[in-house]
Amino acid sequence: MKKLTCSLSLSFLFLLLFRPMSSYALDTSVRGFIALDALNYEKVQKQKGAAVIGIGVLDLKIFAEQDEMSASIKLDLDGKLDKENNIFEEAYATYKGVPNMRFSLGKGVVRFQNLHWGAIENTYQDGGSVISSDNGYRKVSRKAFLAASYGGRSLGFINQFTLWGDSTEMSQTQEGKLIYVSSGSNTAKQITGYRLEEVTAFNTSKQTGLANKLELFVTDSLKLTAGQFYYKNKMHDRPNYAVDFGANFENSMVEVWVDLLYGVSSKLPYESFTTKKKEEYFLQVGAEFVLNEKWSVISNNEVLYLEDQQHTYASFVEDSITYSPTSQQVEKSGAIYKILLYKVEGAFEYKLNRSAQLTFGGLYEKKSTKRNGVKNLSFVRDVRNANAEAFKLASTVSFWF
Repeated sequence: MKKLTCSLSLSFLFLLLFRPMSSYALDTSVRGFIALDALNYEKVQKQKGAAVIGIGVLDLKIFAEQDEMSASIKLDLDGKLDKENNIFEEAYATYKGVPNMRFSLGKGVVRFQNLHWGAIENTYQDGGSVISSDNGYRKVSRKAFLAASYGGRSLGFINQFTLWGDSTEMSQTQEGKLIYVSSGSNTAKQITGYRLEEVTAFNTSKQTGLANKLELFVTDSLKLTAGQFYYKNKMHDRPNYAVDFGANFENSMVEVWVDLLYGVSSKLPYESFTTKKKEEYFLQVGAEFVLNEKWSVISNNEVLYLEDQQHTYASFVEDSITYSPTSQQVEKSGAIYKILLYKVEGAFEYKLNRSAQLTFGGLYEKKSTKRNGVKNLSFVRDVRNANAEAFKLASTVSFWF
């Protein structure tokens, strides 16, 4: 089949196909998480420090289960809600009627990483940076997907394979050419981007995403993970791919987490945050030690290294229109950036009760950038805080319900 369109509406067909014929027991539950920044202080080198007070995270998740079918909807209430359906970070249905297997269809997280929260901040793979981390591989969420998994703790492993697509696609003419966003006259223009369209489904003639995550339960306390990721925009000749390896050890006294990722990404010249080729290496190591029933101490350390080659921009003629690069494009044309970041975090956690806690801690973060072999530049195009260090002190209140 040359073309496959995956839509959230198919979940209703999915429900009908596998709906149990005799039993209608329905179980529902609502779970949520809220994190309040009681008093945070952030200071970036050569910038004025500031206190931050407000909502850090606000999520609400609704579960429904009827016999072998279940559904999950996660509302990302603190996200950007101006885009269509963006309030739904997850909205999918799952069938569990085959022993040791699950089939899911809808919108949600594409699983291949061993994601773990830090001490007071998200991991770099979830956007947790005071000075901007510039990495291309982050938590892959809000994607249309079809997933199948096999295994369970009793078997010692779970393997999940996912076919997925992005929520935006590039608009094309009837001849199959990309449509530019540009400014200028009828004969001379500058390109600032591509025209995009929001989609609730994805078409494999335009894009294909594949992911796999294997979890090995070595013991009751130790879990190892291995993940692979592949994405191809059919309008681009370069695919994106990554591998991720992780480990978690947890008992009543300590939890230790490790994650290692290598990835290569590429985008078309006029896409947002474009890159001709970006290689990234990521390492996270952390631990939480339980001191007593109320107090625990957390340490989290991360290193991220990027080699980012930019596109080369020059004037060209298409359909009798001369397109010229902007001054910003000329400035970064052909440049090679080498970026090193690291982050050290520490925190104390006090449990108010089983579902609420207070966290007090701090972090130190540093970013070093070379442009074409030159380091310590005060400004690098499209690299925020190219050479800077940052501090953060945090006190937060977290509550599950």
